[in-house]
Amino acid sequence: MKLIFDHSRSIFQEKVPLIFLEAEREEESAKFMFENGWVPYYYDGYETWYQTCSSRLKISEISKRRKKELDKIKISASTNNLDIKSPDYLELYSLGNFEDFYFDDVFWGRVLYIEDQVMFAVMNITRSEKSYGTLSYYYLLQKFLGKYEFLYTTDFFEIFKYKKNLPGFQYWTGEKWV
Repeated sequence: MKLIFDHSRSIFQEKVPLIFLEAEREEESAKFMFENGWVPYYYDGYETWYQTCSSRLKISEISKRRKKELDKIKISASTNNLDIKSPDYLELYSLGNFEDFYFDDVFWGRVLYIEDQVMFAVMNITRSEKSYGTLSYYYLLQKFLGKYEFLYTTDFFEIFKYKKNLPGFQYWTGEKWV
């Protein structure tokens, strides 16, 4: 693996500098990268990984309550809705093998397939009374049950603390998954 220190993305927070660390895979598998806290994105046509406090969900059966909530949503892989606004950063997750999904004809998320791993890369951040954000995780847990061990869910910082309440939640400390 080739490590890349990008000081233009580093910041100084209170008394300590925070260094932005990226990597390019050489012989490492996607599984190795994910298991060691790396998260992928695509920049200028190249796969790049960054080190972060990442998160994942151990894929398991979802509750009957969540299944009923999902049954009330029209879930599709495409839409005819011309008013859809996708997130500006969607292109960072647009190379390789990916799949978009829509809830009630609104773009709701993108999943990346990298080798034998799966990652929920992008979610629509629009607020919804229907709890689409939370339900998108349950939808993916149900979709990937028996196919993958983990659903990687990118970063875990204070802004993403709601992820703690999802079933099978784990986060990368920099040393191990907890």
